[in-house]
Amino acid sequence: MLHLFALVIALVPAIAMLWYIRHLDKYEPEPWTHIAGAFVAGVLATIPIYFVEVLLDQISPFSGFMATVYISFVVAALVEETGKGIAAWAACWRRPQFNEVMDGIVYFGVTHMGFAVVENLVYVFLNGDIYTGLLTAMVRTTTAVPMHVIVGMIMGYHAGVVRFAHTRREKVLHVLEGWVLPSLLHGFYNLGSLNQDMALESLTDLIRYGFGTALLYAAVVALWLALLPRVRKAQQASPFRPVAAYQLTAADVPCPHCGGIYPVGARFCPNCGKKLQ
Repeated sequence: MLHLFALVIALVPAIAMLWYIRHLDKYEPEPWTHIAGAFVAGVLATIPIYFVEVLLDQISPFSGFMATVYISFVVAALVEETGKGIAAWAACWRRPQFNEVMDGIVYFGVTHMGFAVVENLVYVFLNGDIYTGLLTAMVRTTTAVPMHVIVGMIMGYHAGVVRFAHTRREKVLHVLEGWVLPSLLHGFYNLGSLNQDMALESLTDLIRYGFGTALLYAAVVALWLALLPRVRKAQQASPFRPVAAYQLTAADVPCPHCGGIYPVGARFCPNCGKKLQ
């Protein structure tokens, strides 16, 4: 029973984030089959990412706190964001259905979600006894899974801009921002997360634990703050967004030049183009 409960807790955040992504893509939703393909790509990406992380961890030239920084930003964040980004690109880039910036948010977000689900299940069921797994699942529900999906959505926004950009400079800038920003935010999250795994035996340990906890949630908040304006821009740029039609009221008198009708407040006649007095 506890294992089933742990499984539900491990999967609920991914289901919630999938609903959120689907809700955002409201003008021209992507086919569920393509979304499933992106999810599977994220699942499969865990295999090469794991082996690269193990290799880089073994050749680490650092120790102490610098080793934590190295693991947080290079071994975990940079490798994972690069791998997930490549998987998302392979899953969606050639699809003709990728026809607006919002689609990048959807496909990259779902690919990152596939990775996050596998990672979450590993932490919950292969990280000691079931009680430890339950505690891990509860913590990661509000932090790790949303973190992975949100960095994917941020990366996807910039991928969407790259797809429809007109200049090489714009493409290069968005490739860099879509790769570097998620890696940095992911790294800060990891730095806070790794400082949670310690015995609190001294005041220094307590300070480090508190710093890690604050950094953990600060990174999640920063991710949301970075994501929301990008989502608004993608929605506003959608070519499928319906444009509201406003009723125009005709002026009481016709145009003094051509006698045509023009709307109230117009400065120029729409018929003859001459300035209205």
